[in-house]
Amino acid sequence: MDAKPSTTNNKKPKIALLHYSGPPEISGVDLLMKDQARLFRLYNYPVEIIAGKPKHFRKDIPVTMIRRMYPTHPLVLKVRKELEQGMVTNSFRRLEESLYKSLKRHFVTYGIQVVIVHNIFTRHYNLPLTAALIRLVADMPQVKFCAWVHNINCFDDSYLGLRKELASMYPWELLMKPVASLTYFCISEYVKKNLLRAFGAKKPDQVLVFHNLHDIPKFLGLSPIMRQFYQDIDGLESDLIACIPVRAVPRKNLELAIHIARAMVDRGVNFKLLLTANVDYKRVENQKYYQKLKAMVEDLGLKNHVFFLAEYFGESPIPIPELYLISDLLLMTSVIEEFGVPILEAGLMRAPIFASDIPAFREIGTTNINYFSLQDSPGKIADFILGKMKTMPQAYFYRKVIKQFSLHTTFRTKMIPLINRLVSS
Repeated sequence: MDAKPSTTNNKKPKIALLHYSGPPEISGVDLLMKDQARLFRLYNYPVEIIAGKPKHFRKDIPVTMIRRMYPTHPLVLKVRKELEQGMVTNSFRRLEESLYKSLKRHFVTYGIQVVIVHNIFTRHYNLPLTAALIRLVADMPQVKFCAWVHNINCFDDSYLGLRKELASMYPWELLMKPVASLTYFCISEYVKKNLLRAFGAKKPDQVLVFHNLHDIPKFLGLSPIMRQFYQDIDGLESDLIACIPVRAVPRKNLELAIHIARAMVDRGVNFKLLLTANVDYKRVENQKYYQKLKAMVEDLGLKNHVFFLAEYFGESPIPIPELYLISDLLLMTSVIEEFGVPILEAGLMRAPIFASDIPAFREIGTTNINYFSLQDSPGKIADFILGKMKTMPQAYFYRKVIKQFSLHTTFRTKMIPLINRLVSS
């Protein structure tokens, strides 16, 4: 869940995000730009959006509209038609000069120090804008410009519908030449390869790969309280998360699950065990069992690995479907059961299931459930779970997406240091 940004951000550089359009447009570029603005604010950076057709979506993120940036503006369409006929007219020059002055005046007036430009350096939709920005890069060395490259012009003629001879003509050729001192961010190695191919023998000073990312808690549709819980347990940083949505009663054998958690941690796995562990306070023995479990977690040094959701959520109902969404697997360690509703729930949520080999569980499913013997040691069960998870492509990829393509994690560990390094250089 996004934290409230601080108002004490004078020491952090002011950032502007540029694109032809902007939120609430639903293109992938516009949505990414919205996420970038949101995350910069989360880390207390003053940020704004400058585009041809944006709208305000948050009070703390200013939006500036320059209509002549939008590809379907009448002046832009007129110039584009002329350019496609091989003519560079006064209309082009006037529009380029107008955009140059407007942007420069804005950057100076508002003290912009970093400008992240989405696609404009590599796309043909408004070439006067591209030319104006290239001039600004040269004329304003105090501002750090970055080209965020989603697509590359003149790479796939069938896709873009452009005549190949245009690539060698001004201003089309601007798209085929690296801009000095400009940092290029490509959304994949594939795009980087094509960018370098388009530039030919001339190589940019710096080309970095920064994959498109996902706000995982938002995409999963987590409620505010579950999103906060997921953040508090460092769910995005975990290697494996297991849930056990059962009451805290002795026959559930939750002490075995806690010992499995200890074995996972001993194997170097950043493991999280999520226990709903609801307590029936009418029965003294169940209260004693719950306190025993709490003491075990403390004694085994698992305070940061085993979590009791009933305590965290208090009077609020625990959203069980969301519990499965943030977990890699269901773990059932019961000694005896009459049935096993959590196994049905995990099946509906397509979650891998690891369960003790008891009759009630066998009655529900055989080949779709990974059974272990209650006679096995916690270490052996941990190894069994780890080995099986590696053979499940979907489960493995789920964790890979979370570890490598999380918007929040990658922004904190890569984007923020990159911005700070650019400014300090």
